Amino acid sequence: MVKFYKNLLPHAALFRMLSQRGSYDQIGIIHMISRYEFEILAYVERCGSAADSVRETANELCLSWSAVETAIDRLKSLSCLISDGERLSLTEDGLAALSPFQVRRAVILAAGFGSRMMPATAERPKPMVEVAGVRIIDTLLDALVGAGIREITIIGGYRFETLKELLVKYPFLHLIENTDYASANNISSAVLARDALHGGCYLCEADLLIANPRIITKYQYASNILGSYSMETDDWSFKMVDGCVADYRKGNTYCYNYYGISFWSAEDCEKLNRDFAEVYARPDGKDYFWEFVPFVLKKENYQVEIRPCSKRDIVEIDNYSELAQLDGRYREKEEDKP
Repeated sequence: MVKFYKNLLPHAALFRMLSQRGSYDQIGIIHMISRYEFEILAYVERCGSAADSVRETANELCLSWSAVETAIDRLKSLSCLISDGERLSLTEDGLAALSPFQVRRAVILAAGFGSRMMPATAERPKPMVEVAGVRIIDTLLDALVGAGIREITIIGGYRFETLKELLVKYPFLHLIENTDYASANNISSAVLARDALHGGCYLCEADLLIANPRIITKYQYASNILGSYSMETDDWSFKMVDGCVADYRKGNTYCYNYYGISFWSAEDCEKLNRDFAEVYARPDGKDYFWEFVPFVLKKENYQVEIRPCSKRDIVEIDNYSELAQLDGRYREKEEDKP
């Protein structure tokens, strides 16, 4: 099946037919456009149109001129791209070629207490805390919705009932309660996500303030996780080996800081569900963070790319003092403490 489809010209009707039949990982449609061709199509779609310039596209995508020129020529020959001499635009065939790579679902882990954020978390979980009038989790939800993703599952725990407030603005959310949140780490939430984590899916932690919503992209080609480069860090991080995550640990040099926003292919979703269940069933299984499964305990099962981002794209708020620095209302409360 894969070999047959690889040799077909990707016209819109064919792409629509195949995408309706199942995920691209299952039917082999991923072989119809190369990785570089995917990156160029996704870039043009993201921009609305792009300059018909090999130099500019190569610089944006960090590819060689020759690779970009070859890919653009082939995409034009397949009627996926057209040019008016100055701008590149996607055709119907180009959008259809991207369709199998569109992300349609996300799982958000939001069960934790957020003890270091007290007293802001006395009545609500950390993701529901407001910063400058906006709930932390809204920044992630708005980014997901902006990328066309509405099949969103949130796993809550502490003060679960407060998450129902989100349904006013986001009535399409699916909420699941983790009753073990107080006695287990966030792997307990990942296990509960098994019915939602499938077919290509974002897996996100809910306590990140998203400053740049463009880090949530509409299309994804392979499993990846966000990371920002650091010469040195005392936080959780990983190194890059052949483009993929390696040496995940706390404290590192010449590495990438870990951010809890990741995408998993359909195949890797199946692996995660299997491996989460297996690890959680161990005597010490409740003690693990979810990411220890693919990056440490079962790392031989995964090749997870690092998707670079800027430290300015995501604001991590680790404690109440950092919250007060971002929002003066909390600073006043902190100063009022006896």
